[in-house]
Amino acid sequence: MTEDFTHAAYAELVDALDDAGYETLTVREYLSPGRLPERFVVLRHDVDRKPQRAEALARLEADLGVSASYYFHPSAFRETRAERVVDLGHEVGYHYDDVATARGNLRTARALFANNLRVFRRACDVDTVSPHAAALSAHDNTGLWADGPAIEDFDLLGDADRSVDYVDLAFLSDAGRTFRERPADRARALGERDQPATADTTDALAAQFREGAIERACLLTHPRRWTNSLPARVLSRSRDRAATLVHRGALLFAGTGS
Repeated sequence: MTEDFTHAAYAELVDALDDAGYETLTVREYLSPGRLPERFVVLRHDVDRKPQRAEALARLEADLGVSASYYFHPSAFRETRAERVVDLGHEVGYHYDDVATARGNLRTARALFANNLRVFRRACDVDTVSPHAAALSAHDNTGLWADGPAIEDFDLLGDADRSVDYVDLAFLSDAGRTFRERPADRARALGERDQPATADTTDALAAQFREGAIERACLLTHPRRWTNSLPARVLSRSRDRAATLVHRGALLFAGTGS
């Protein structure tokens, strides 16, 4: 069994998709007009921290012959970095955190969103965006669109959370260092999923794809979790556990109404 959350584990997952005949798509390709393949997986990465690991994963995917969507948080974004990822054949998008940054002030948040989008577009074409789940903020970044401008007003194809059909697609995320479906994942779909999917490990997920158990899916990973360095994996695992405990505490506190 391959050590989980390593590049070798990710490469085996991509190999499983190829062996089983899945096509891989970026979010841009999924949302572009035209007929979708019968069996496909949308590859999406949210880059919150450790952007150098995102570049390493982008190089690995290029070597494996697949393209993915990389959504950079402003704190992880550099124009030269975005250009390198695009040159490897990937899509770069904006991982927006503006409502949380503006502490719920939607007017300020929309101005921040427009300005950050302009900064990103100096480096590359940006056609899709994804919201950052600000676990320690009381503000939902998707509130940016409440009673406000449409996403098309920013010359965007769509939002990786709001514009993708997560009733039709199974949604698989490495949040919590597992691919088990969480309540937050189920909330992405407006109705009962046609394709519920869950897996404890990357090996188990690869096995499901090899068996053809999932027809269509969106796979979300956070590249900061994927590394070949043992000390980095141990540190990442510890930070993820601490973040999970803090998040649960924040939810409990919110539930008490305190």
